[in-house]
Amino acid sequence: MRIVKKILLTGGLLFAMLLGGLLISSLIWPRINDVKTGETPEYPELQPQYFSVAAYKAFDAALATARDFGWEILREDRQAGEIEAVETTRVLRFKDDVTITIKPSVGENCTVYVHSRSRMGKGDFGTNARRILRFQAELAKRL
Repeated sequence: MRIVKKILLTGGLLFAMLLGGLLISSLIWPRINDVKTGETPEYPELQPQYFSVAAYKAFDAALATARDFGWEILREDRQAGEIEAVETTRVLRFKDDVTITIKPSVGENCTVYVHSRSRMGKGDFGTNARRILRFQAELAKRL
């Protein structure tokens, strides 16, 4: 009987800790699952990147970065400057969609926009924002 009480107590404690963790997480991260650079008010720090390189060079670097991250490339359209990819999360194997858009501007300059969206759930605990930040940091190193 003592063992059963211990198991129940331990299970209840673990459940309470999990529930508390979820509550704290929901207070820290916005309850969204769709993040776009320059368009998501919950993440004002996530802005498009501007580079002093031709759009085709940024496209090549963005595509190489996505591949190096292990993302599944669904579509790459060099002419339109668009890359559509899917990242599968490690733990729960959720599939999240990522769209990278490279727009040329005057001269040898371009702007890179990133859109990351979870297919499941109403909140991502900041996963999409972290994905974009990680991508942007790596792309900046390459360019």
